[in-house]
Amino acid sequence: MNVINHSNQEIIRLVHPYACSTFSHELEVQSPPGVAIGHVRQNWHVCLPKFTVKNEQGEPAFKIVGPCVAFFTDENFELVSLNGAAIDRPFGKIFKPFSCCGLNAGADFVVRFPSNLDFKMKATLLGACILIVNIVKNTF
Repeated sequence: MNVINHSNQEIIRLVHPYACSTFSHELEVQSPPGVAIGHVRQNWHVCLPKFTVKNEQGEPAFKIVGPCVAFFTDENFELVSLNGAAIDRPFGKIFKPFSCCGLNAGADFVVRFPSNLDFKMKATLLGACILIVNIVKNTF
């Protein structure tokens, strides 16, 4: 997937290689195209969608934790620290409003993060939405 600016120049490339695994997916975010600035990896879990967001060196930066299998409801994916302790307060979220059917079903997201978050991590969160859509589709 490519993100272009108003001048029709590609500024972000989301690379999600095909993998024959149902349990683990990884996506690379590039900007400019060809230069990795972040990664998102799905962490297999029995019922919770979990992801690790990594910086350009592949080092974990924070986690995204989703709701236990949510049918016919809005879904909140919280951005949490690496230790993922339940007492940690989420510092952001990816919100996916419920949409049951239609041409754009599953296409709407709201991404909230601190304004001082590194721009590379902000772009990487955009890529996380692609993996979240994949999780939601495979749930049904």
